[in-house]
Amino acid sequence: MKKHFQTTGIIIRKVDFNEADRIVTVLTSELGKIDCIAKGARRITSKFCGRLDLFYHVQINCFQGRDLAILNEANLLDGFADTKDINKHRILFYVAELTNRLIQSGQHIDGAYPLLLTMLNHLEATDKTEILLHGYIVKLLTIAGFLPTWNKCSTCNTPLALDRTISLDCIHSNVICHNCANPADRIIEPNLIKWVNFMQNYPLSDAIRVKVEQADSQYV
Repeated sequence: MKKHFQTTGIIIRKVDFNEADRIVTVLTSELGKIDCIAKGARRITSKFCGRLDLFYHVQINCFQGRDLAILNEANLLDGFADTKDINKHRILFYVAELTNRLIQSGQHIDGAYPLLLTMLNHLEATDKTEILLHGYIVKLLTIAGFLPTWNKCSTCNTPLALDRTISLDCIHSNVICHNCANPADRIIEPNLIKWVNFMQNYPLSDAIRVKVEQADSQYV
């Protein structure tokens, strides 16, 4: 990373530091997740006032220090957290915590930034918040490498037959066909397989177009 850099990102965490400073964690488009310290950000007269809230989409200019990047400038591009919907605020905080925990500081995961940006854009415009949230969780776990694809048996690598028993290895989150399953593995419903597989292979924007039947609402 260059000593001086400029990038665009979304704030997913903020922590007060010392008497007047603030540390913000930003998921960026080019550099992955970075931690920045904004000197004097908590002062009323600070140049960062009103620009470093959670889920603000910002363009930042930084100097890379030994441990943290020092934030020199932050320009607000959009404020996704300005919604007054309590349920959407709940989802935003859940997404912030999940994203921060799954991605390490300095780590860049292809697709993570545009996925979060898509999630925030659609959250503002849709009432299908639970479907959108679960779709985001599945896709983030998948691209981060924590959730294998659910379209074939993880043991024998054969495509899953939805008319046969399918089991879940709860330790590794792998799906296993009826030939490879152990008695201790948990049997899962075909509709859940189809749901997860859909979320893994189609854009998040398609999730809000899905019509969920009453019988399948348990999955979302």
